Amino acid sequence: MTRFPIPLNRLAARRATVFAFLACLGFTTLAADYPDKPVRLVVSVQPGGSTDTAARIVGQQLGERLGQTFLIDNRPGAGTRLGTDLVIKSKPDGYTLGVFYGVSGMFHLMFDNQAAIEPGKDFEAVSLFARAPSFLAVNAALPIKTVPEFVAYARSKNGRITYGHSGEASAPSLAAMMLLKSIGVSGTGVAYKGNGPTSVALAGGEIDFSLVDFASVQPLVQRGVVRLIAITEPKRSALAPEVPTTGEFGISRDVDGITPWFFLAAPAGTPAPIVNLLNKHVAEILKMPEVQQRLRVAGIEAEASTPAQAAAYFIAQREKMVRIVGELGVSLKN
Repeated sequence: MTRFPIPLNRLAARRATVFAFLACLGFTTLAADYPDKPVRLVVSVQPGGSTDTAARIVGQQLGERLGQTFLIDNRPGAGTRLGTDLVIKSKPDGYTLGVFYGVSGMFHLMFDNQAAIEPGKDFEAVSLFARAPSFLAVNAALPIKTVPEFVAYARSKNGRITYGHSGEASAPSLAAMMLLKSIGVSGTGVAYKGNGPTSVALAGGEIDFSLVDFASVQPLVQRGVVRLIAITEPKRSALAPEVPTTGEFGISRDVDGITPWFFLAAPAGTPAPIVNLLNKHVAEILKMPEVQQRLRVAGIEAEASTPAQAAAYFIAQREKMVRIVGELGVSLKN
């Protein structure tokens, strides 16, 4: 029987198909065995805040479901860049994961010689998993109970209204500046070491208003020294459903969503079956009523997504923040 040689291009194609199949088979086997040792979950902030709390809640549940410990590794520093870099440079085997933040998309605006990090190139987006909505809060001694009254007060104090924030590159700072810009006034920002100290300063009358997370300010609201006026989100929050959105009063929607949000990430090149396995479990965890309740107590809203949605959200938010920083004409570099 005559045998005809297979053309080289067809032979190469067949080999590529076989290699792809074997690689896929290997990844599937890897995912089936994953994890067979503890997993490190890098959190780029200090212990105790809303982000750290959310990471611990989700990490604990992942550990229970997958039969391995998810070890929280707090690596604060450089505006979360320290922990983010650690994840990006780790081996892409699924045993080092990280919690990434909105600020991660702004590193190229904050540091010299820093390129914008990209999903798929620098990291794999696993899933969105939580956000800590910001509320417009005022000192309760001020004659402000509604958004229109806030606008009137801000205009009467144009240039002299004060607001607190946790750093020039922080979400509270940029959100407050954008809020004031949208109503045509300016103000003076005062920096504090986090939302907790900012909320205390607000209660003490050191500043007029701030945009802070629910957990930081709620005890002071209950004491009657701070008042919540609005939430800077597209819709009302289950954390305080009686509080309206700023958008309900015609405030620029650019203020919406400038809020701490975070998602699970892995080093670029982490096998897709592992990413998908983690995504599946995160989505199921965030549907659990007890998990949702624990997050709400910490002032956090659960929010799951597909890996593609998480990557797209990261890019969209980065582009939005770059535009806002440009419009405000501020520099985020120290």
